[in-house]
Formats: sequence, C-alpha cells, structure tokens
Amino acid sequence: MVSGARYVYLALVWIYLAGILVQVFLAGIGLFGAAKDFEPHVGLGWILHLVPVLLLIVAGVARVGSRLIWWTVALLGVQFIQPILATLRNDMPLVAAFHPVLALVVFWLALTIGLKAWRLIRESAESAA
Repeated sequence: MVSGARYVYLALVWIYLAGILVQVFLAGIGLFGAAKDFEPHVGLGWILHLVPVLLLIVAGVARVGSRLIWWTVALLGVQFIQPILATLRNDMPLVAAFHPVLALVVFWLALTIGLKAWRLIRESAESAA
C-alpha cells in the first residue's frame, strides 16, 4: 500500500506541475487578448489551489518522511497565499504584483518535491532488489 501511495504522490506532483504550466499559458491567453477575460486562468487556479491539500493527505498515507511532508506543507502555505495576492490588485497593486513571482516559487517547490519523490521511489526500489 505504501509503495502504491508513493507512486500516486509522485504522479500527483507531476500532474500538478503540468497544471501550473497550463495555468501560465492561460494567463498569457488572458493577457494577450486571445480570450475575453481571465476566467479559464481563475478556474484552473482554484482547482490547483486544492491539490497541495490532496498531496499532503497522500504523503501521510505514503509515509514519505517528515522532510518531504514539510516540503509539501510549504507548498500548501505558498499556494494558499497565491490567489489572495490576485484579489489585491485594485487596493494594493504592488503587493498583487507578487502573484506571478509567487507562481515561480510554487513551481520551484513542486519541482523540488517531484524530484525528491522520484528519488524516494528509486531508492525504495533499489533497496527492495
């Protein structure tokens, strides 16, 4: 069960990373007028907002270790702040300007988690062999 959950964890992280790339593309569509508004970007953003919660649950089941759980908690915290920044664009535009910067941090955290999860699975397979 733990081994299978680790694969689920790894797959979720990489799907999440792909979702972030799509999210950036949707922002570009909204920015450069290929879409009427940012609604697709906003919609996907709220879905992506929930993924770190699911990752944290799967991390617990997969017993990925405290270090990887803390990385996931950090991702959860940063991802929680991400949409809040966008809502501040009218009142505090300089603070809201950190929305795309924080997206880079989210991507970096998720990539780091993905690489660590891959390493964990590889090491588990090597020790089982």
